[in-house]
This record gives sequence, structure tokens and C-alpha cells, in this order.
Amino acid sequence: MDKWSILKERVISEKAFIAQEDGKYVFVVDKNANKPEIKKAIEELFGVEVEKVNIINVKGKRKVFRGIKGKRPSYKKAIVTLKEGQTLKEL
Repeated sequence: MDKWSILKERVISEKAFIAQEDGKYVFVVDKNANKPEIKKAIEELFGVEVEKVNIINVKGKRKVFRGIKGKRPSYKKAIVTLKEGQTLKEL
């Protein structure tokens, strides 16, 4: 898997910004990506050292809009912890 296709987007939420103070960054990643691939992609793209990677599979919610039932898509989220003193300056 290509390092450019592993990271989809950065999660922008209040909880993610609070975690950023502890050196943790949250990304939406490809569903087929695993922890070593995500770690390697972050290290190569941003030039930082990754301490650990936690992965969360988020199931899509069921929704009803004007009587039509539907479902939001599921996705995979990764919380990347950087080593002490490291930051992602490009973000």
C-alpha cells in the first residue's frame, strides 16, 4: 500500500485538539491499513518518530432523512502518539 493512500484526512474535533497537547494526532486512515503501515507512513511523510499507534474501527450510524432510511459509511481512525518532544509542524 502506498504511503500517500494510507492517510485519508486529519480528524478535526475538540477532543482531537486536546489530545494534540499530549503529542497525539488523530487521522482517518484506509480500512485495509495496519499499525506498522500507518507508523511507517507518518514517519516518512512528516519526518517524526512514532511511539505507538492505536486503531479504532468506527461503525456508520443509521439515519432517517425525510422518511428514507440510510446509513453513514464506516471508517477506520488512528491515534498516533509521537515520541517526547516531537510535533507535526505541517498540520
